[in-house]
Amino acid sequence: MDARPKAKTVDGILQKLDTKNRKLTEQLRALTKKTLPKAVETVKWGNITYLVAGKNISWLIAYKDHMDFGFFVGTKLKSNRLEGSGKGLRHIKVQSDDDIDEKEFSRLLLDAVKLT
Repeated sequence: MDARPKAKTVDGILQKLDTKNRKLTEQLRALTKKTLPKAVETVKWGNITYLVAGKNISWLIAYKDHMDFGFFVGTKLKSNRLEGSGKGLRHIKVQSDDDIDEKEFSRLLLDAVKLT
């Protein structure tokens, strides 16, 4: 079920998230900023989106029971955790702290920048 909060700013999105998804979002934001310090955090298509050198790299989308940590060049990335069936996009479902593998997620972010 889609429970995406509709907002035009990152703070607006965060304010609309439930406690669990807000915590997961903050963890994923921190990991992304640590891994890609030059990334620009913005809102595109109603979702928190990260860009490097003006190119879309990753996104965070809140659903009722999980967060999606997604990659615009997902089909070019190598990971058993990636899900999806579209032409290029792939995502990882994050339902709890245990789902956040910092080493793997950082590698995917760095690889996504190289492949964009």
